[in-house]
Amino acid sequence: MNIDIQKEEMRSAVLFGKAVLFTPHHIALEDMPLGWNRYDLRGTRQRPDTASYLEDKSVSYRIGSVLSPVPLKKLSTESRRIGGTFLLLGETRTLREFCRGEGLHYPFPALSLALRPASPDEAGLFYRLSPEKDAELGAVGHIRIDFGSEGNEFWHTWWSRGPEELNTPDFKEELSRVVDGLRESVLKNLSSMRKYCRKHQDGAIPGGTRCQNYGFVLETDHYIYRLRCNPIKGDYQAHLICFDKQAQKHGMGLTEKGRQALRDAADPAKLHNYCWYVIENNNGGGIRTDHELPLEEAVQLYAVLDCADKCLGVIKDDISTVDLAISMDDQEWLPKDWQEMDDFKDDPVVAKAVEQIRQALEEQTQEQGLTMGGLG
Repeated sequence: MNIDIQKEEMRSAVLFGKAVLFTPHHIALEDMPLGWNRYDLRGTRQRPDTASYLEDKSVSYRIGSVLSPVPLKKLSTESRRIGGTFLLLGETRTLREFCRGEGLHYPFPALSLALRPASPDEAGLFYRLSPEKDAELGAVGHIRIDFGSEGNEFWHTWWSRGPEELNTPDFKEELSRVVDGLRESVLKNLSSMRKYCRKHQDGAIPGGTRCQNYGFVLETDHYIYRLRCNPIKGDYQAHLICFDKQAQKHGMGLTEKGRQALRDAADPAKLHNYCWYVIENNNGGGIRTDHELPLEEAVQLYAVLDCADKCLGVIKDDISTVDLAISMDDQEWLPKDWQEMDDFKDDPVVAKAVEQIRQALEEQTQEQGLTMGGLG
């Protein structure tokens, strides 16, 4: 049985004086983050329940696996005697908690964990579109990816599909982070892609000519990335298509009816509908849960949620969305994006809601005797 090291807890331990994580389950090699090390601990025939040797993979008398941020033996060493250096501690921690406690960088970027399966009505967006449709959706371009003859290389080519002014330095920097993140999971190699697709059958989309294709969507503040996976040798295995959300909003991504809806959403003289939402585990640190609530209940729920990764925001007239409170990586703040967006900056309901959220969080921090950054 394999353990999901991104979600499940493991035992804190010390081995050779180094902090590690221990699990009696197997850790799949393809699940390993770059730069980290996994080993098996095994006993002996005389002492089968005592960790006596450290090996890359044990066949007999296996006790469990350790996950370490540093190498614990030389590559040329087949087996290293443990002696009395292995100490199991009492606490259990997720990998993210272990990294925080040891002052380490969490090796799975949040961007790589935010993929969602494509919905049926999005299927056509993962294939070649007409220039008119590309312009309508704010397409920037796409990356064509091939894992090579052995499935372990990473050949890629960029194809522009939009105005050159959309291919900005900020976009290039974010795209690089997105690709780096995906290369630690679904795009690590062909084997990892196949495994990811098998686990996420709800991402299956029609259109593959030689095998079943799969579609996944990654959305950031300013861009939408659509990843089509074609897990077969002898063909391009992936296409990552990039869309600029601001380009859509400013005229290229909407019909005239949609453009009018945006103008109406920005008009403070009109009546508007508001859907307040709270998302817990928004960036993949656990099971993501979405709540749609009245504002009062949303504020209360956000304040009491016991998770470090959460957000509170609003959807206006079913067309515009903005986060109003975010907690992530031990920091909490009220982003000011709404003050720069035409749909929200002159909206008294949203301004009042932000102040209500601020007061609720300040009261909470005062009760806990804490000072929360970013709320001033």
